[in-house]
Amino acid sequence: MGRPLRVLMVEDSENDVRVIVRRLQLGGFLPVFKQVCTAEEMRSALDREPWDLVLSGFLMSNFSGFSALALLQEKKIDIPFIVVSGRIGEEAAVEISKAGAHDYVKKDRLARLVPAVERELREAEVRREREKVQAELRQSAEQLRLQSTALNSAANAVVITNSKGRILWVNPAFFRNSGYTFEEAVGQTLRLLKSGLQPPSFYDHLWKTILSGEVWQGEIINRRKDGSFYTEEMTITPVTDEREGISHFIAIKQDVTQRKKAEETVQHMAFYDPLTDLPNRNNLIDRIHRAIRAEDGGGHPIGLILIDLDRFKEVNETLGHLRGDTLLKELGLRLQSVLFEPDVVAHLGADLFAVLLPKLAKAEDIQFVIEKIQKLLLSPFSIEDLPVAVEASIGVALYPEHARTSEELLRRADIAMHAAKESGSGHALYDPTLDKHHPQRLALMAELRQAIEQNHLLLHYQPKISIRDKKTVGAEALVRWNHPQHGMIPPDEFIGPAERTGLIHPMTYWLLRTAIQQCREWRRAGVDVVVSANLSARNLLDPKLPGTVVELLREGEVPPEFIQFEITESAIMTDPAHAQKMMFTLRDIGIRFSIDDFGIGYSSLKYLQKLPVDQIKVDKSFVMHMIQNTGDAKIVRSTIDLAHNLGLGVVAEGVESESILNRLDEMNCDLAQGYFFTQPLSGEALIRWLSESPWGLKKN
Repeated sequence: MGRPLRVLMVEDSENDVRVIVRRLQLGGFLPVFKQVCTAEEMRSALDREPWDLVLSGFLMSNFSGFSALALLQEKKIDIPFIVVSGRIGEEAAVEISKAGAHDYVKKDRLARLVPAVERELREAEVRREREKVQAELRQSAEQLRLQSTALNSAANAVVITNSKGRILWVNPAFFRNSGYTFEEAVGQTLRLLKSGLQPPSFYDHLWKTILSGEVWQGEIINRRKDGSFYTEEMTITPVTDEREGISHFIAIKQDVTQRKKAEETVQHMAFYDPLTDLPNRNNLIDRIHRAIRAEDGGGHPIGLILIDLDRFKEVNETLGHLRGDTLLKELGLRLQSVLFEPDVVAHLGADLFAVLLPKLAKAEDIQFVIEKIQKLLLSPFSIEDLPVAVEASIGVALYPEHARTSEELLRRADIAMHAAKESGSGHALYDPTLDKHHPQRLALMAELRQAIEQNHLLLHYQPKISIRDKKTVGAEALVRWNHPQHGMIPPDEFIGPAERTGLIHPMTYWLLRTAIQQCREWRRAGVDVVVSANLSARNLLDPKLPGTVVELLREGEVPPEFIQFEITESAIMTDPAHAQKMMFTLRDIGIRFSIDDFGIGYSSLKYLQKLPVDQIKVDKSFVMHMIQNTGDAKIVRSTIDLAHNLGLGVVAEGVESESILNRLDEMNCDLAQGYFFTQPLSGEALIRWLSESPWGLKKN
């Protein structure tokens, strides 16, 4: 059930009002709003009805954000005032904030709107509670009795101290949070809760703020009576007497320990492999990034070892997946036992492990580590008293000898590992000649260039279904190559090499041109769905991309809102600053973005709020097994909650059964994509499917 919200819209564009209202609805609100365009209309609306919030444009034909703010202040109505404008510059934003606006949100960053509204509504509530407390403290004994009753029933802890910080009164919530009774707390200072985890400078700043008469707000870690730690969000308000001197302090404290733990759990699940609790692939890439930055020409090599178990599939088929999982966990522990800080063991998925050696004294030392790993594999693993022998293929690459970037180092260790597996040598050190180990790849790339130039590639489209509305709202464009000799070639076999050889640029141009033309044909046939296309790391570094997109949209006569780009976390993290700049440039054109394979990445989480992203896609590796695997289900639920808290939509890919779809519906996931609905289809086949399938377009 949505939360009711009364909104006064100061805006002269009805279209902008509809967009803002829709954003609030998607954020879980049930907005009741009134649009006003002049001072007279706003004054009348404020006089006639109560409002929870004012959302105001900045520059309007007959009114302005400054005038609207001044009118609200003149009325002495303390409700949040948030500027929502596409034309406000930084200088103007600072000026109106100084004038009293609580926040401002640019119209091209509306993903910030719901979090900003929620925050300011909470702050308004805190202000009202604080003003209520101060007013009641100055009232008669009967008013104080009523105040005490209200504060005793408050969910948040409330503490009243004298001007020296000595506790005069606490409510029952204080006991629930801290474990100290009223009698134990009164007469003490808040040092009673001191954890020792904040530096002296923290408390110096706190006291300096409140003794100057200002309100202090912040987060603090305290210690309960039983010795355990807990985290509180605290607001301390000075109370002045008739002579304007500080007579008391009122602290309102909310225990946020469980919320912090939940955030930490989400972070950990995103950064670490759920089976082994080892760092995952993108965590490893980030650590390689940091190791390379720390090395910075110091002369010490960095080693990367990839370990792929041989015939592990036989273990799963013979002993079962549970015992196979146990073996992987035991191997992770063994690898950790023979390494030392700052060496890192990572699990990259399936039966592939990695060892990062960020501080080798010399390149030759990596041979000792390889011998250690081979030695630990000699002893059979005991899985439920069953001895299991394990062999592995090991690939090795060194920085800076073999690679200059983390992605290149990982790729070349992977080449060496495959060479070791194919040769049966047990381990291999990267050598440039190994890149020619499969000369047919070079021939395949030459044929791919011809296929692009001669328009021999195909696009298939996989529908995206609105779970709530049970209808198709979008389609992902997937490139296919039907080779005249080799038949249908899997995308993994040519897209990766295309990116490494630079063919990704003409392939992306062909894909976008074809997808936009197909979108035009669909629209002419009355099918309005958003078409999404994938961009690679190299695409994000291409300065010609924005111009190309504008040209293709104009040529295809397709509005930009019908095109969405999907970008993986790893593509963003190749060059975060450049990716961010490119995404904002494309967003200014009108293109929307979705983060693909979300949940298997690491570093991009901290950049997510800085990017013009509308949507994230939960990786199919979590979705496909979420019914059987509670860990995957937790990751999916946490990802959906995190996305919605950031104002983003969520697509779950890999939906292959009705039970998965129903579970996603329970989790309030927005869109679903997968073989349960249909396999990817040609443009013409998709039209037929849309008209025949119950998941197609809703009939009028």
